[in-house]
Amino acid sequence: MIIKQFRICIYIVACLLFIMPVQLLAQETPEESEKPETNEKSKLPPFPDSIFKFNVKIPVAKRAGLYSALLPGLGQVYNKQYWKLGVVVGAAGAVTGFMIFNTKQYNIYQQAYLGRIDNDPTTTDTFVNYQTSDIDLLRKTYRKYMEYTVIAGTLCYLINILDAFTSAHLKTFDMNKNISLHASPYFDNRRQAGIKIVVAKK
Repeated sequence: MIIKQFRICIYIVACLLFIMPVQLLAQETPEESEKPETNEKSKLPPFPDSIFKFNVKIPVAKRAGLYSALLPGLGQVYNKQYWKLGVVVGAAGAVTGFMIFNTKQYNIYQQAYLGRIDNDPTTTDTFVNYQTSDIDLLRKTYRKYMEYTVIAGTLCYLINILDAFTSAHLKTFDMNKNISLHASPYFDNRRQAGIKIVVAKK
């Protein structure tokens, strides 16, 4: 009886010793099968955050300028200077509003002036209290305002691009407090005196 029980125990232990390696292999197989997938995934190029790649730590100055050239204010968003977007939108709105108003006024006085000089008695005169010279002066004045508005709009557009470019460039500028600036006398090859300005880190 004891021998029979001993044989049964040996049989159980042998079965356990046989089953445990199989289980261990079964547990290790998925991990090993996952390793190639992990390596393949690591080899894949990172998917860009967006088409414009706005989620960058260090902005590229040329890219910021290009974005602002395509759409005013977009370069400021790329630089994460969101408050400047309000300034750009406000300036664009002001320029657009002045342009619409000045164009409308110019067209009104232009039509009135042409009606005065066409010598057509059937033309309705809506400015009976104005002389022809007054209407001509107002027409020229609003035309000049239109030209000023176009110049202002062009300057705002160029400043918007320049601001985005310089702001992105300054983000990589060394702002270390140990940087020093000092001037010293300088003599060139012809022994002519001058001043040399040196920027150095302490």
